[in-house]
Amino acid sequence: MTAAKLSKYKEMRDFAQTPEPSGNARVVPSKALRFVIHKHDASHLHFDLRLEYEGTFRSWAVPKGPSLDPKDRRLAMEVEDHPLDYGDFEGVIPKGQYGGGTVMLWDRGYWAPEAGFEDIGRALDKGELKFVMEGDRMHGSWVLVRTRRDARGKASWILIKHRDGAALAGADGPTDDDRSVASERTMADIAAGRGRAPKAFMTKQAIDSAAVWRSRGKEGAPAGLVRPSPAKASLSLPGFIEPQLASLAEKPPTGADWVHEIKFDGYRMQLRSEAGTASLRTRKGLDWSDRFPEIAAAAAKLADGLIDGEVVALDSTGAPDFAALQAAIM
Repeated sequence: MTAAKLSKYKEMRDFAQTPEPSGNARVVPSKALRFVIHKHDASHLHFDLRLEYEGTFRSWAVPKGPSLDPKDRRLAMEVEDHPLDYGDFEGVIPKGQYGGGTVMLWDRGYWAPEAGFEDIGRALDKGELKFVMEGDRMHGSWVLVRTRRDARGKASWILIKHRDGAALAGADGPTDDDRSVASERTMADIAAGRGRAPKAFMTKQAIDSAAVWRSRGKEGAPAGLVRPSPAKASLSLPGFIEPQLASLAEKPPTGADWVHEIKFDGYRMQLRSEAGTASLRTRKGLDWSDRFPEIAAAAAKLADGLIDGEVVALDSTGAPDFAALQAAIM
């Protein structure tokens, strides 16, 4: 079945010339469906949306790229299925080959159909698929709607962001400064062969993809997923990530695109849990694990990951007491 789906893909490429995957690599199984978005500078710059389904990536070329603004209706041209190991491809397709140009892993993560669209094949056949994506750049609920087929059977679709908590009115979208989510390289770096190779997502890291979903609410609350946690194999975590800090302003911003959170009076910490050990670093990257040994010991039992938060000491009323926190670490 998979071989038949990939026949067109293989007919269009000379694998003696192009570094693109031939579909023969071993792909790590996943309980959750995966997606990839490539930024592709071929004859025209465009983005390729790829949704894992029944052993291949169903693929659409999106000329302007996906938009987080629900007002933007993005054309998405259906193209041939791609092999799942294509989800790890980043590099340069030689000129003269189909799709010749630079290819970046612009986003990747997990996706699932929304309620009522669980039969993905039937939804695609009917021409409407509502789904959620959770990646580095793409979040929340989306819809793909087929608009027409030409005389050759080539289908045109529209990709639209739903109005939910992840929507962003007036979103700027992709820029020339975009960096790969897999290698942190720019398009210029990739074209020149500079920088590190992309981290594997489909072919090497064994990931426990038991994702947790929440259904879409009556008021249009976003559907989404919690990223799966690593199980038997540990994920390759990045080094210290400098946290985002607050900026001083004369008054709070207004509008539906803003939310607020309580500022706890404590120490900003980044907790790193990996391979059964944990450490705590300040917002400047200093190791303060020895100042909070109880927290570090408890966090060692967590799955691998990075947690950005605030360490506080609470008084008898449950309110943060900064003086008590200072006394506790002296």
